[in-house]
Amino acid sequence: RCALCDSEMIVKVGRYGRFLACSRFPKCKFTRPFPIDVKCPTPGCDGEVIERVTSKGQLFYGCSAYPKCTFSSWQKPVNIACPHCGNAYLVEQEGGDADIYSCPKCKAELNMNSSENEQV
Repeated sequence: RCALCDSEMIVKVGRYGRFLACSRFPKCKFTRPFPIDVKCPTPGCDGEVIERVTSKGQLFYGCSAYPKCTFSSWQKPVNIACPHCGNAYLVEQEGGDADIYSCPKCKAELNMNSSENEQV
């Protein structure tokens, strides 16, 4: 819901990627970055990870509290803790049909399609 007028928010695409905008535009011009429902993994930060686009059009993920918090990742973070080292999040691997995630801290790869989440 829109923070200003309580209308529905809709997903739009601009030159800096996807974002949420009020459905009553142009009467209400409230917008916010597109969230991916992952809290920032930086200790002490209360931001959330959002989609961002570089000036050259490449998608990356960064903290909504920037410049106070400088967390960023080229790979999409997910809310799954690493079973090997306890890191707060994993990142999606590029390509392929399987749900394969890796830990940016210990570099372990996990296949979430297997019944036992075996290490790849």
